[in-house]
Amino acid sequence: MTRDTEQPGFETIGRENPPQFHVPVMVQEVTEGLITNLSGTYIDCTFGEGGHTLEILKRIAPHGGKVIGIDKDLEILHYAEKRLKAFEGSYELFHGHFMNIDLILRGMKVSSVSGILFDLGVSSYQLNTEMRGFSFDKEGPLDMRMDLQSPMKAEEV
Repeated sequence: MTRDTEQPGFETIGRENPPQFHVPVMVQEVTEGLITNLSGTYIDCTFGEGGHTLEILKRIAPHGGKVIGIDKDLEILHYAEKRLKAFEGSYELFHGHFMNIDLILRGMKVSSVSGILFDLGVSSYQLNTEMRGFSFDKEGPLDMRMDLQSPMKAEEV
């Protein structure tokens, strides 16, 4: 289930045709450096396509570990949730900005975490989707919104 941090309790339904997911960079190094407690709770503050979270869950879910994923892009959360289906119950996804991490944790009654991941930047999905307007070599509107529910597009700035 994906929750919207702007609308508590808001549930979304995934789309039918997920994009081709990219392989996250340095996934081995990230998971080895991040995971210190196999039964701990981890936060992926820039969840994106869920590649890092998938690898984290492969290691911690069998031991009761959990991941909280946060991303501004609701569209990619729909797709990525299908990618994590095998780990249902071991993760929770939130649509919103990582600046709301304290509200999310309080709402979940989580008082401490074992690790936090930030993989800052534009995702492959955003770059490869013409209508998102992030790529300079693909035709599309000048949009560039990480969150398509945000009111202002780049062409309006």
